[in-house]
Amino acid sequence: MADHPVSIPARTVSVNEPVRDYLELTLDAPEIARAALPGQFVMIRAWPGADPFLPRPFDIMDADPKSGRVLLFVKVEGRGTALLRLLAPGAPVQCTGPLGTPVEELGRGTVALLVRGAGAAAVVLLARVAAAKGLEVHTFLSASTARRIVCRQYLEPVSTELRVATDDGSAGYQGNATDLLDALLERDKEGRVGAREQEGHSDVGGPVRVYTCGSRRFARHVKALDVQGRARGFVFLEGLMACGLGDCHGCAVKKEGQPGYFLVCRDGPHFPVGQVVIE
Repeated sequence: MADHPVSIPARTVSVNEPVRDYLELTLDAPEIARAALPGQFVMIRAWPGADPFLPRPFDIMDADPKSGRVLLFVKVEGRGTALLRLLAPGAPVQCTGPLGTPVEELGRGTVALLVRGAGAAAVVLLARVAAAKGLEVHTFLSASTARRIVCRQYLEPVSTELRVATDDGSAGYQGNATDLLDALLERDKEGRVGAREQEGHSDVGGPVRVYTCGSRRFARHVKALDVQGRARGFVFLEGLMACGLGDCHGCAVKKEGQPGYFLVCRDGPHFPVGQVVIE
């Protein structure tokens, strides 16, 4: 968790709906923008009265310390998120964050992002930071159909390679995005073996670090790759949260191979994929 999350009265800058039922919510929240790191999230509420009663968690898709703005991505699914669609510029939003354990270690090799639907929002800031460190970033965006592909405009500029996979073939590769990831891992393996065979070459980087979000099917695939030693896998998880601070325990997830639970809000939302039970 961040050392000092804050709860502040942020202000709405804009609400855009690039794809039906998906919102880009920009907030003026300087304290949070200055502290936000990849993998973190905020809890927000922006409606009068007690209906809905609880705030809602959203990934910090991007943050700009200079402008003090934070970009969130919202999938409209219920009453709370539907109310966010109605926010006008200048409207107050109570915002608590940044919350969660950030992604701070990215290694020195290749980063792969295997995401589906709104899960793409979880890795935008991660991709930007990885690219700024000079790492190769390979992004695989998946959705049922072309019109459900989101966040491409944010991920493409910071990706060494971006591939799209759709179930119906309306954009990019028709089929499972895990096929595209597997092909990357095979190329990477061949490249690292060849580099080691070069005389005097000793620094060829480690296995590809794969971050996945938005699909349990993807998470299970990445877990298998991790177990096989073909990649280092990490998964972003969601959970029902009332507080985002670890007090309510509504977002508990079973530990793999040992008793007890992690809390998505406090210990996550990203985890080494081998540490959690993927159901």
